[in-house]
Amino acid sequence: MARTLIGTRIRERRRAKKLTQTALAKAVGISASYLNLIEHNRRGIAGRTLIALARELGMQPADLSEGADAALINALTEAAKTDPNAVPEVDRIEEFVGRYPGWAKLLSSVSRTTQEQQETLTAMSDQMAHDPFVSETMHQILSNITAIRSTASILATESEIPPDMQERFLSNLHNDSQRLSDTAEKMVDFFDREERSETPTPTTAVAHDFWASNNYVLDQGVAPTPSSNTQSAPILHNSIERFSKLDTAMPSATFVDEAEKARFDPLAISKAFDVNVMDVLFRLAHMPPDADFPIFGLIEVDMSGAVLMRKPTAELTLPLYSSACPLWPVYRAFAHPGQILRAPMEMPSGDRVLTYALAEAVGEKDYTLPPILRSTMIFSADPKVLGKHQPAPVLAGLHCSVCPRKSCEARRVDYILA
Repeated sequence: MARTLIGTRIRERRRAKKLTQTALAKAVGISASYLNLIEHNRRGIAGRTLIALARELGMQPADLSEGADAALINALTEAAKTDPNAVPEVDRIEEFVGRYPGWAKLLSSVSRTTQEQQETLTAMSDQMAHDPFVSETMHQILSNITAIRSTASILATESEIPPDMQERFLSNLHNDSQRLSDTAEKMVDFFDREERSETPTPTTAVAHDFWASNNYVLDQGVAPTPSSNTQSAPILHNSIERFSKLDTAMPSATFVDEAEKARFDPLAISKAFDVNVMDVLFRLAHMPPDADFPIFGLIEVDMSGAVLMRKPTAELTLPLYSSACPLWPVYRAFAHPGQILRAPMEMPSGDRVLTYALAEAVGEKDYTLPPILRSTMIFSADPKVLGKHQPAPVLAGLHCSVCPRKSCEARRVDYILA
């Protein structure tokens, strides 16, 4: 087997270099007739002759050695078994490897990659079928949907419902919707996390946990102790420094008064404190929980859609490991850097929030490339923020996979309950 491969490879390499048998034999120090026997697999080769031939042909001796192609032949033999309908010429694998070593390596690599992907898919399918989290979460989703449908059916068909009972039905409807939204978010986060091949980003894992555990504020005089994970340090440390700077420039007590006077309008607040609007957005979402102040959520993303900062609210859950609905103003703001957008947004649950979104350049400017942008969106469902008169809302969702708006033009993937 090895002699066949070596002889064939020598012949093909010699022809590729446009050498005659006589010229190669002379350079190596053997007769042309002996080289002819080698190339036609009638004589073995080893030692000095093997080294000399490899040198003249511009190859490594190992490429011509007896065991060089054993693994490759075995790999192609196994690949041939994966699709018996193709009827590959298994008995000619040695000849194929000898004549076309590059193609043989490529086919072996493709076959190995395909096998690995098949094993991954099998594992994922098994997880989908047997993972207790998936089973329990889907059961919760279907139970919440059934409860919502039943309550909605009663409210829609019964005309004479006592006020106290009607109020109870509406309360149940709201609570079931909230539970459904929370469960769906957990499901989306679970699959996003499982599908990632790299380590979860520091922003979603470390920075988010840090701010959530501190209620999105830091006490004055208390030195924060963020994770020692150096990979997460830039984002987390920058956000801590940002908070400290803004807390000094816009103290919470003064900020509450000015924000109320401005009716929580970021542009008006920025003029009152003589700071940029992006800082106002950040400050609105980072107020002490005991302050008499509307609750603002926040999401900050880069141009790839990755979440950099995250503060969810009861009305609007936020993705942890992936991008959200493309209709959200936080993504649309990239089309108009420096222009703050204001838009009401309504989720499938019926919850409505007022959003403010702004994209700005970050980092050093360059002559050859446009700047890197970062977009921030804050949102609130508080009546003080929403006001009495609002334009038609943007009908959005959390993520396509858990959004029932089937006719949405921005849909990227199917609704999982369709």
